[in-house]
Amino acid sequence: FLLTRLYLGHGPGPGGESSEESARRFSVTPACGWCGRPWTITPTCGALCSVRRQRPATLCPECRATFLPWSAEMVHCPRCHRPGAAVLCADCQYWQQLLPWLDGQAQHLFAYHSPIQTYFERFKRQGDYQLAAVFAADIGDWWRTRRRHYDAVIPVPSDPVRARQRGFDPVTALFASVLPLTPVLEKQGTTPEQAQQDRATRLTTRQPFIYQPKRGVRLRQWRRILLVDDIYTTGSTLHQTAAVLHAAGSDAVMDTFTLAR
Repeated sequence: FLLTRLYLGHGPGPGGESSEESARRFSVTPACGWCGRPWTITPTCGALCSVRRQRPATLCPECRATFLPWSAEMVHCPRCHRPGAAVLCADCQYWQQLLPWLDGQAQHLFAYHSPIQTYFERFKRQGDYQLAAVFAADIGDWWRTRRRHYDAVIPVPSDPVRARQRGFDPVTALFASVLPLTPVLEKQGTTPEQAQQDRATRLTTRQPFIYQPKRGVRLRQWRRILLVDDIYTTGSTLHQTAAVLHAAGSDAVMDTFTLAR
């Protein structure tokens, strides 16, 4: 009650301090997860009084502003959201012919541009695991309004050799602290990195994934599945995982969610 009055400006706080001074007593000064500079977070009244777990922002406002959110207002392919014309892009036409039963929605947080490219360079190629938490608050905000829509959230598995070299699986590292992941897929062997392949090669890559049944997993009973990956480029990885699940007996609607497009 006292905190509510302080934040709403109903009189001074203890010792005659103002509401703003009282609010600052609950402020924290973490280091930005991207630039490393300290910045001040002052919690709102709603955050202090809420019984829901709060995920504090890990990026300072200046760094957060450099990561451009993907916008549904831009002209894009209606299926995968590739920027350009508002018609089905060539990639989606290819996948529609190959997997005519797949009709889920593609969803993303950020547009793929220079800052997010630098992020993945540091996170994946240089193996900076601490960067996995940078977008946890953003992912949590996105998930909060959608969690009831899905029976399962399935991560795209990484190449096992590169995961051992890196020390972690980047997709699991990005999403496991926020989303209830159900890892039922495995990647076999080692394939060239996506960044080293052109579009035609990516689209025709052999199927590298297999379904691994696990106790308690009722694949055939799931009605809607969310497939999660770090980046959506041609969609080949996500479509291949969907094809494996479908071949294993799933008739679920399969949506996709990536950090960047």
